[in-house]
Amino acid sequence: MATEAIEQKNQIEAVETNRARIDDNLTLKTVSPKVDVLQILEPVRRKLASIEAERIISVIEKTIDKLEKVTLLPHISNNLSRFSVALGLELTCAIREHVRLEQHFYYTVTKLIEIEHPEEDQNGMHKVKTKAERYNNFTLLQQALGSSVKNIIRLFDGNPSACQIIQMECRARKPVCMGLILALKKLRNFVFGRLLISPSEEKDKTEFVENIILQDKQNTVIIATLEAELAAAIKDKENEMLKKNEIIRKLKNNLLQLDLFSEDSIRQIKQDSEKQQQGDQKDSEGRIVKLQEEIAQLRTQLNNSITEHRSTEQSLRKRKYKTETEIENWIQKYDADIEEKQEEYEQLIKIHKDEGILLFELESKIEAIESEYVQVVEDRKRRAEEKRIREEQIYLMGRAAVTIQSFWKGFKVRQLIKSLKKKKKKKGKGRRK
Repeated sequence: MATEAIEQKNQIEAVETNRARIDDNLTLKTVSPKVDVLQILEPVRRKLASIEAERIISVIEKTIDKLEKVTLLPHISNNLSRFSVALGLELTCAIREHVRLEQHFYYTVTKLIEIEHPEEDQNGMHKVKTKAERYNNFTLLQQALGSSVKNIIRLFDGNPSACQIIQMECRARKPVCMGLILALKKLRNFVFGRLLISPSEEKDKTEFVENIILQDKQNTVIIATLEAELAAAIKDKENEMLKKNEIIRKLKNNLLQLDLFSEDSIRQIKQDSEKQQQGDQKDSEGRIVKLQEEIAQLRTQLNNSITEHRSTEQSLRKRKYKTETEIENWIQKYDADIEEKQEEYEQLIKIHKDEGILLFELESKIEAIESEYVQVVEDRKRRAEEKRIREEQIYLMGRAAVTIQSFWKGFKVRQLIKSLKKKKKKKGKGRRK
């Protein structure tokens, strides 16, 4: 029984080693694509390839630069006396003019917001300022502010030292302006990254990522099935071990009871032997001989049982080795089947893609033929309608000609009758005379 327990323990260790080997293989299979993905997802180029992309990035960078200068104008205008020496006379005058226009602009905006009231002059007359005039002033001030800002930026571009000085006052910006500048910088980095990647590369990367995700899902399903099978096998082995341990426990109890019973019997025998020692001394020699023979037999039985147990142990070891080799063969067969299934799946995906391309081409051809057919049917309908209209026109023109001719004939007949009547009257007057 002890040998069986040791053998079962060795089988469980072998199963655990096989499980660890399978996990290592799966981890190697799943880790290597991730490294490849990280290498592939990195942009191939580090510089922009087209002039249009460089122009886009330069426009964004110029916008950020101008915005950094414009957002510092309130701080500079509030501290103009401190910056007047560094900025120069021209820039100082431009900023003062900008402040004046800004104040006038705010005043105009407040006037537009307020409820309009008529204004009385010194003579008691009302001056009504129309809404259109106020909006006209508002638009003019808005245009003047825009041109003033452009002028200030132009002067800053011509004065690099002033630009460096105001850039040192970046902490004076408002949080909203800082957020806008950071957003534009993020936009610039995002656009730069997108311009580095061409559409074909983006399409290849997305297809590669989709394939990796699909393979990952398949691997997770395979791992889950293997883990379930392994858990079932371990549970079966544990149940077998529990049964064998129960048998071993019962056998140990039986052995202990046998030892106790043997001790009691030996004690009883000793007592009987001491009582009968005097009377049975003569028979003791024969009994000793018999006992020695029995001991020899028992020793031979013990040796036979030892050899028998050794043979059974060897057979169990062979059985263990056979089961381990069978497990390894099954694992190898399973790996080969999985590889074949993967190859079949890839071939089916390729066939599906080819059939999809063929289907798209056929659909495009059918759409072109269908559009031509619809055009031909419409042409036929239009020609039939034109023919019907022409026939109706010819029929109407014929009826009109018939009516005109009948009317003309009637008119001629009436004229002829009138002329005949006039001739008869003239003849009658001549006869009377």
